[in-house]
This record gives sequence, C-alpha cells and structure tokens, in this order.
Amino acid sequence: MDYHFNETALHMLQVLNQAGFESWFVGGCVRDIILKKPFNDYDIATRAKPADVIGLFSKKFELDQKGRRYGCVRVCYEGIWYDITSLRKDVNQDGRRTGIVYTDDLKEDASRRDFTVNALYWNQNGFVDFFNGQQDLAEHRVRFIGDASQRVHEDYLRILRFLRFSSRYADEFDVEGVKACYENREFLRYLSGERVWDEWQKILFQSGTLRILRLMAESDMDMTLFGGKFDLQHYEAYQGNDSLLLTRLLLPFIHNEHLVQRLSLDFKEKMWLKTADGLFPSENFRELYLKYGGSVKELVWYWAAKYKKNAQEIFQHSFWQVKDPQFPLTGQDILNLGCQPGPIVGDYLERARLWWVKNDFIPSYEDCLNYAKSLLNP
Repeated sequence: MDYHFNETALHMLQVLNQAGFESWFVGGCVRDIILKKPFNDYDIATRAKPADVIGLFSKKFELDQKGRRYGCVRVCYEGIWYDITSLRKDVNQDGRRTGIVYTDDLKEDASRRDFTVNALYWNQNGFVDFFNGQQDLAEHRVRFIGDASQRVHEDYLRILRFLRFSSRYADEFDVEGVKACYENREFLRYLSGERVWDEWQKILFQSGTLRILRLMAESDMDMTLFGGKFDLQHYEAYQGNDSLLLTRLLLPFIHNEHLVQRLSLDFKEKMWLKTADGLFPSENFRELYLKYGGSVKELVWYWAAKYKKNAQEIFQHSFWQVKDPQFPLTGQDILNLGCQPGPIVGDYLERARLWWVKNDFIPSYEDCLNYAKSLLNP
C-alpha cells in the first residue's frame, strides 16, 4: 500500500536524517494515515537531542522550546507545527509527573508509550511496529503496552486516554484495560485540572462519547473525577458544540465553583458558566445576543436541553438576522429633544433602548428618536 505524507512533513524528516539523526514519524499521524483518516498533527521521534534540533532549524524557522526539558522542540514550517522529540525513557513516574532519560534505542522509546496503536513509527525504510499495533488497528482493538495497571500507575491520565482511544478506534473496550482503569479510578482525583480539562474536551463530541460516559457512570469514575454523577438525559438532549456547557449539563448537581476549581477554568470560562446558570425558563436571549453575539446560540442549546425547551422557536426570531446590533441613540439625542439635564436623560435613553431591543433591534435611528420623543411628549 502506498502512504502519502505531506511533502513539507517529509522534508522535515529528510532534514533530520540527512544531518545524521535517524528520525521517524510516530503516533497519531502514522496511525491515521494507515486508517486513511484526516489529520493535522505531525510528531517526529528522532535520535537528535533538543540542542541538535535547535541548531538545525532555529535560523530559518519559528521554534517553541517550552517542552525542551521533556526532549521536545516544536518547529513551525509553512504554517504547520511539528513536534520533534528525542528518543527517551520515562523515569521516576508518580502518576502525575515524570522524568526522562535520553536513549538511542527505538524500542525503549516505543515501550514508554501508552497503547500499541500509538507506538507505530514510519520513515523512508518503512514501518517499525514492536507491539503489533497495526494488527490491533486492523482488528479494531486498543490495548495498553505491557501491564495495563502498571501503565495507569505511571500516568493516571491514561485512564481517560484509554476510554477516548477505545471509543474511537475499538469495537469494544479491552477487558484488561477496563479492569486497570476501574481498579485505579481513585487516582483520577489527583490529576491537575489543566490536564483533566485538556483531555476531557477531546472525549466530548465524538461518536463514542456516550459509550464512555456510560462506562464512567457505571464504574463511579464520574464521581471520582468530578465529584458528581452524570445526567445522561441532558447529554443526549444537548445539540450544541460547547464543551464547557455540555460538561455543566452532565453535572447538574455540583456547584459552579467546584467545577471551576476542578478544571482550573479561567475567568472568562467562569463567567460563561455563570451566564449559563443564570438563564431563566422564560429567557428571550435578546440582551444576551447584544452582549455575546452569535456565540449565544450555544446558550440557547444549553437552555433547551436544561429546561426541555424547543430551541428552534428561539432561532426563528428576527433579531438573529441583525449582525452586530448597536443602539443608535445617545444621551445627546435625548437632550436635543428638549429633555432637562440630569439622571432623567439616562432613564429616557434606557426606556428607548428597551423598546428597540423588544423590537428585535430593527428600529432605525429615526424610529428610535420618534419613540423617545413620544416618551417626552406623551
């Protein structure tokens, strides 16, 4: 079978190899090209050390060296970022953190990876597959490399990764993998919010998400990870695409502040949750549309799932057709109508604005001015 990698990616590999550092594409890009699935991320495993990679690419390319202490240098070439990581062994793992030791042994690098389908390598000499990952792909199976429980102990996040990869690439969950995840589920509580949130967003909105959620609920992983039980009816009712709002729907019985802390959410995300929780069953969404624009549609889907409402009735309102609505009047317009200066100007202005909002932002400047005039001269 002929495999077609991106020409720029092949060039990156060629630069490393020609410099004397044997290198391979590894992981997701190899897996997905075998499956003929689209992908955008390229990971390269190399015998070069970070200093070698920097020396090869720093003069012509933008670099990101944040992962250098883990052996990874990111290189941007023609708008694509390539993760170039030195062959390594993981050491001193405690489930949350790990140390590394560089190696020239490709099998040692493969042995530290989580699943057989993630330990696939390719370069111009062909595939390298130490753990029958290609066969597992063909048979729709996701297995841990080596002892499943040991791999989970090395990194607790692998519990969530196992569920995610299994739902996408496997027909059913591997028995040994599920057993290891179940027996070690208590360790989920020790994962940082940033790591959980990053992985959790990848779990949501894929074809096998419901299968993951059911398994987590049946095994109490939901309670361990988030401190609350999932509401799967809300999940199935939600038709939007916002990970945070969907998570809130899944966990209706825990406090917002708990979710903020558990997922290490930033201020903007916290305010988005607060807005969603402040929605009323009778919400009309006009004021929210003024504040948030088109993103309010996600709040509509959230509201519809939470209160068992018909979102399409809301989307039929004409105000959605008005792009970037701006109230046309100012205080000076009210003064020009003969209003005396003072707080009453703001009162008339707000009453006119509310009328404009009620009429779906359609009234023109002249319409709003005439309405304000009618308030002053009833």
